[in-house]
Amino acid sequence: MGRFKARQKGKKSRADAAQAATDQPSARARPPRPPEIFLRKCAFEEAMQRLEQQVRAYAAKGQREILVVHGKGRGSPGGEGVLGPAVRAWCQAHPQLVDQWRAAPPAWGGDGATVLMLNV
Repeated sequence: MGRFKARQKGKKSRADAAQAATDQPSARARPPRPPEIFLRKCAFEEAMQRLEQQVRAYAAKGQREILVVHGKGRGSPGGEGVLGPAVRAWCQAHPQLVDQWRAAPPAWGGDGATVLMLNV
């Protein structure tokens, strides 16, 4: 055979394999990142005001899931987080807005962020 070999019947080319891979959802496909409320570097009062305003706005829009980025607190005096526990306490105090919450997956910030499920 010459320089250009004919494809044997039943064998797939790289292009065929690439197309097949894009047709099927990946086993590692991540869920899309929800909209976020960024509270890092905010003073405590400002962060709590921003949290309430933006959670209410997302709830009014019908958004089910949001990501609150509060940081891990390593820059706080004593290295203890202030905003993370405050965000979770706020969620617990507002069951009419927040159905449940959990720590964010590592790709979304891990311990430095909280995922909120809103009552919509």
